[in-house]
Amino acid sequence: MEDAGLTFSEMIFGKFTERAPRYFQVLFLAFFQLLIKNNKKVSSYADLVGRLKGIGEKINIPEGGRWGAEDRHNEVVRQVAVLEKSFVDLEEGDPTRSRWLTQFEGILTASKTEQAAYDFKIGFIRLNGEDKCDEGSFDKVMETLVAMANNAPNKRGYVIIGVADKDADAARVLELYGVKAIEFANFKITGIDHEQGFVGGNLDKYLMTITNKIKQSGLSEPLKTYAQKNIRLISYYSKHIIVLTSSGQSEVSNFNGNYFVREGNKNSLVDPKSLATFIRAYG
Repeated sequence: MEDAGLTFSEMIFGKFTERAPRYFQVLFLAFFQLLIKNNKKVSSYADLVGRLKGIGEKINIPEGGRWGAEDRHNEVVRQVAVLEKSFVDLEEGDPTRSRWLTQFEGILTASKTEQAAYDFKIGFIRLNGEDKCDEGSFDKVMETLVAMANNAPNKRGYVIIGVADKDADAARVLELYGVKAIEFANFKITGIDHEQGFVGGNLDKYLMTITNKIKQSGLSEPLKTYAQKNIRLISYYSKHIIVLTSSGQSEVSNFNGNYFVREGNKNSLVDPKSLATFIRAYG
C-alpha cells in the first residue's frame, strides 16, 4: 500500500468503496497461503502492485447474505494462482528459510557457530528510564548491516532486536519496565514491547519509526532499500522481536562513508589506505 500510494479500496477497485471486508479476507488468506504455508516471499513489489490493481472486479463474492466456507476457499485458491507469479521460494542458503515464528530458536542456536551472520541488540532506547532513542545504538546497528553485507555478494546476515547480549541489560529492563526476559540457550529475550513508549505506545508506529530512521540514515544504496523492505516483526510467546536483514549487494556498502567488515561477532572499520584494494577484492 505504501509503495503504491493507495488505500486498499483504491488499489483493488480504483476508488473508495464499502465493499472491502470480504475482499480483504480473500486477499489476506491468499497472502497467508503464499507467505506462510508455501514459504515464499515477494519477488517484486512493483509487479505485485500491478497484479493487485483492479483485482476486486475479478474476485467473485456474493452481495449480502451468507458466504459459505467452501466458496471462500475456492476464491482464495483462485487468487493464489493470480498472485503467486509475484512471489518466489525463499533461497536454500537463507538461514531463515523456514518461517520466522517457528525458527526463532533455531536462529539463536545457529548463531553460536555462525557468529558473523547474526547479531543481537536489546533495543533502540537508552536504559535510563527516559524512553528516548539511543542514536549511537542505532548507528551501530547500521554499521553491522554494512559489515554483514560486505562479507560477500548475496551473503545474508541478521540483526535481531529484542535479545539482550548482557545479563546486566536484561536486569535493567526488568528494573525499569517490569519485563522479565525469557531464557533460551543462554539468551535473554526481552522483546521490544516496552520500547513503544518513545513513539506513544503503538507497536505499528514503533516499527514504522525504525523503518523511517533507516530510510533517513547514512546507509548506502541499494542496501538501504533492501533493509527497509526486509524488516520483520515476529512474536515469541508474549514478546515481539524485530529482525533486520542484510545482504551483500552488487557493490560494497557503507554507512556515512565508512566501510565495515564482519570478523566473528565484531565489526571492523576498513582502513582508508586499504579501501581501494578491499573494493577490488569484493566478490
